[in-house]
Amino acid sequence: MTGSPHSDIDEEWDDDDMDEQDWLVQRFVDQDLSPQERLEFLKAMDRDPVLRKHVLATEEMLVRSFQLPRIPVPRDFKANILKQLDPPAKKWWQPIWSVLFAPRVMPWNPAMAMMAAGILLGIFWLLKVPVIPPGDERRATSSEVKMVSLDSAVSGPVMVRLVLLEPQAQSVAVAGDFNGWKPQETPLHRTEDGAWTVTLQVKPGRYHYMFVVDGQEWVTDPFAREYSSDGFGAKNAVLDVSHAL
Repeated sequence: MTGSPHSDIDEEWDDDDMDEQDWLVQRFVDQDLSPQERLEFLKAMDRDPVLRKHVLATEEMLVRSFQLPRIPVPRDFKANILKQLDPPAKKWWQPIWSVLFAPRVMPWNPAMAMMAAGILLGIFWLLKVPVIPPGDERRATSSEVKMVSLDSAVSGPVMVRLVLLEPQAQSVAVAGDFNGWKPQETPLHRTEDGAWTVTLQVKPGRYHYMFVVDGQEWVTDPFAREYSSDGFGAKNAVLDVSHAL
């Protein structure tokens, strides 16, 4: 990827990289990255907390946008507003000015889209920050992303993102305390690079969980922060969302 606009994808970000970071995050969320670029991006997320915050803020913004109520606008809404406005008297020079400097219709392009997205991301950046433990680029790797408020206490639902790199799998699901240990209720979605992901919304608390590969193989998250015996000789990963890290 040398010489490409995203050649710095697996390097640490600083303030001068914010424009490129916005661009790459948007492409990642829109699934516009190639399989190799997406894999490098996931590796970079494991190393860079700033990038992880940015990605989850974008994902939460999308999730919340779909949860907003759809309020129909009355057909005469615009007409009623215009009736209440008194147009100001035009100056003598305004007709000439409007001819010379009238706005032209410009096509919607990625740069304009990123500008609008950047404004929304700035709002969510102030509201919440995500935390993610380090992952690994090898076989069974999961990354937990927790949305926590800026203070140390967590209240209300928490966004949790799980990632498992398993290119050979035909299906992946997760079972745990948060879904009654029913893997069929929480399938992960496969990306082109072989990563399986899912974003959950759970209440603060401690949850035991395991991945289920191809409906048969139970896989413990090898990079979880904490483990607990399941009483049958295996270990469950523990997801703690009761406090900020």
